Amino acid sequence: MSISKILSRLAFLLLLCTALQVSAQSEKPVITDVTSDILAWVKRLDNGFDKYCTREKAADLKQGFEFFKQDLGVYMKTRKTLSDSLFRHNISPGKKDPDNLETLKVRMSAVMERMRNVSDFVSNDLRQQGDQLSEHIYDVLYGQENNYISALDAFLAGQDVTKKDLAVDGSTRTARLEECVRILASMQEKAERKQR
Repeated sequence: MSISKILSRLAFLLLLCTALQVSAQSEKPVITDVTSDILAWVKRLDNGFDKYCTREKAADLKQGFEFFKQDLGVYMKTRKTLSDSLFRHNISPGKKDPDNLETLKVRMSAVMERMRNVSDFVSNDLRQQGDQLSEHIYDVLYGQENNYISALDAFLAGQDVTKKDLAVDGSTRTARLEECVRILASMQEKAERKQR
């Protein structure tokens, strides 16, 4: 094989690698909204409350709802603080912030742990749904490349996310999580009444 053929093949390979790298970098991030799934599961917990909450389980459920509610609140507050900071300092997309991205992942992992604690005391079908939801959230957080649970996470990972996307993302997710907190507080009160 002649040197010119080798050089032309190398040039072609280099061009192909460059094109693949540019293509990978220009892929839009996939945002998988898990808050709607969390809200749906919490609503199912509320609808089936009388079927699984016995007097014996009431104290454990009351505590489980409280911890779940607290960790959702911490997650929401962390998201709001980070989002407000991005807007206040007018930070442009593309700058990675791995520390704050990891903080969000840790906060969501705590929420998942609280979900599992609650699911230990509910009916089998609700437990199964909760376990599937936890696995799904874990896959999005840690398993799937270029997949994020919110535009804020994608922004912190250095993806090209607009401020408008961040604002819409923040308000819809916060509204869903606030509804979860309200429902959990209501279930906490119902569990307390069951103890009497």
